[in-house]
Amino acid sequence: MKKLSPTLLVLIIIGLSACSDDTPMKPLPQITWEVASGRFQVLTGEALTLMPTVTHTDETTTYTWQTEQGETVGHASTYTFSSNQEGTYYLTLCVTNQAGATTDEIRISVVRPQEESQPYLPAADSSLSAWRFPEVASHIALGRTMLVKAYFTLPDSMATYTWTLDGKEVDGLPGQTAYPFEAKEQGIHQLTLTALTDTLTLSHTFTIEVCPPAGTYRRPATGNSQAMVNRVYAYMPAPGHQVNGYSVVGRAFPTPCTHEQACDTVWQHFQRRWMVSLGACGGYLIAGFDHSVENSGGYDLCIKGNPFNYQSEPGIIWVSQDENGDGLPNDTWYELAGSEQGTDNREPHYAITYYRPQHPQCATAWRDHHGDTGEVPYMSYWNREPYYWQEWVEGTEHTFFGTRLASHHSYEEGASQMPPYGWGYADNMGSDLYDSPIGQAGRYKISQARTWDGSPIRLDYIDFVKVQTAQTGWTPNLGEISTEVYYIGDIHLNMP
Repeated sequence: MKKLSPTLLVLIIIGLSACSDDTPMKPLPQITWEVASGRFQVLTGEALTLMPTVTHTDETTTYTWQTEQGETVGHASTYTFSSNQEGTYYLTLCVTNQAGATTDEIRISVVRPQEESQPYLPAADSSLSAWRFPEVASHIALGRTMLVKAYFTLPDSMATYTWTLDGKEVDGLPGQTAYPFEAKEQGIHQLTLTALTDTLTLSHTFTIEVCPPAGTYRRPATGNSQAMVNRVYAYMPAPGHQVNGYSVVGRAFPTPCTHEQACDTVWQHFQRRWMVSLGACGGYLIAGFDHSVENSGGYDLCIKGNPFNYQSEPGIIWVSQDENGDGLPNDTWYELAGSEQGTDNREPHYAITYYRPQHPQCATAWRDHHGDTGEVPYMSYWNREPYYWQEWVEGTEHTFFGTRLASHHSYEEGASQMPPYGWGYADNMGSDLYDSPIGQAGRYKISQARTWDGSPIRLDYIDFVKVQTAQTGWTPNLGEISTEVYYIGDIHLNMP
């Protein structure tokens, strides 16, 4: 039998004495809620009065309400909560009495009223006036061909379409809403598409300048040429939860912000190797070099994104020459072919329209030229800006035109998978990813340039680059698929 130590024996005696005391031990406060789980839901702007039931109180009882940031917001036995922002909020209630303190946490979900939570999607316009066009004017080098196309048009059974070039009707294209324009003669040409229904006639005219032969405005690199693009000409992101900054880094653009200021901010981001998001499908940026980037037959361009093994968000890469010599990217664009060229995973000549939300903190609806619809979700966790619609995007709707890649993302048990395509796309974990002087980046070949019908075209050099998000879709934890860009450069020059 083990003997008790003197110290332990003393503690037992003291404990027995305490148990024989006639004064009972006072219990700690006990907190219960009308909602047993302690989880509440309230609409934006409405007040929620929290009235806990607390037992075992005495004349010394105190109440302390605190936010999840540790800020004390009340000392009464009840507390009224209200917020105009959607999201999940946590409050802590601490109740003390003579015996000690009891702490309990409450979770409050703030949601928007159902009628305001639905993204704004107008009824599909089945009239002739719904048609859309990527541009009204363009420039092309002598001897080349470009496609002029109308989108969101009525079917042939409802309208008759005719084309006229420089005032003369074009034969052989009855019912066609796309016209392959051949640049046979230098000068300004007027191409008009006319649509006729039983009740309405509409026409749309394109101005096309046929410029001198390719190479006329070539700008060879010099010892002072920079590897990185020296100007951002356009930043037109589609809606997305990171296009105007996000909760980790704060707002990215000044308020208010013009398109010119947005482009300047994007270029500053490139200089710092900071991320720029292009938003959902169709969103794009256009940048240019201080020299012509040569087609070496090998890799010529470097574009840094942020792909991961579980998350690639491929962007289509377009290139262009300054065919009219004005220093602006208003010439013919050529797509760099990727691994999905010629497969069912690639859809050229795609158009998608986004609709400005009518309420803050709401998803953004879209409809494409097939009539398919969807939305870009509002994600307060990533970005609590009231809208994911940019100030410099005019109007209540905006249409993007380009090439779409099939989406093959998935979401299961809290994990998202956005697998990459083989090669040829920005922000994609493809075989063309390499360890560049600025970190892991993609490298691309000008020799992969293709015309509108997928035919190879020989571009001896390029002056401008456009990167454009290529997929639709989103997952609950990562949001919409959106191409990110950190840097665009000429791989032949020394990259800092």
